[in-house]
Amino acid sequence: MARDEDLADATTASDSAAWFAGYSARFAKITEDTARASVTMADRWARRSLADGEWTVDTVTADVIADWEEMTPLMGPWLDLWLEALQQPIRGARRREG
Repeated sequence: MARDEDLADATTASDSAAWFAGYSARFAKITEDTARASVTMADRWARRSLADGEWTVDTVTADVIADWEEMTPLMGPWLDLWLEALQQPIRGARRREG
């Protein structure tokens, strides 16, 4: 017959595996979104450089602001993932105690 501690560890391991699977999927999605935005920005800057476009303070500032506006919304999901990863060991410890 299984001891209570063994059953608690099995539930925790199962919960951890399910959490990690979901976390990995969300991590892959935000990584793809960030890579896509980065490639778009790099392409825009490369085209300007190769086209001998005007490099004035106004045009560069406008491009930097556009890049900032494109990348800023991606910071929220990254922060959420980071905080979730930090909290996961604490939640697992609480489940084992409870």
